[in-house]
Amino acid sequence: MIKARVDGKDGRHLLALGLSGENVTRLIADEPIFTNLVELGIPDLDLVIIYGKTEEDALAQIKALVETKGR
Repeated sequence: MIKARVDGKDGRHLLALGLSGENVTRLIADEPIFTNLVELGIPDLDLVIIYGKTEEDALAQIKALVETKGR
C-alpha cells in the first residue's frame, strides 16, 4: 500500500492511500490492512481497511475488530 499526505495551500489536508492488486486480493480473503499513520504526521491513529461483499459483511468485520482490539 502506498500512503501520502499533502498539506494544501488552502490549509486543508489530503490523505491518499493506494492499494495494489495484491492488497485487494488480501482484503477479499478477509485479511484487513492495518497501518500506523504516524509516519504521515498523524500521531495516535492507526488505520484499518476492510472489505465486505456487503455492508453487513463489512460491519461484522468491524464488530470483530472492536471486540478484539477495542477499549
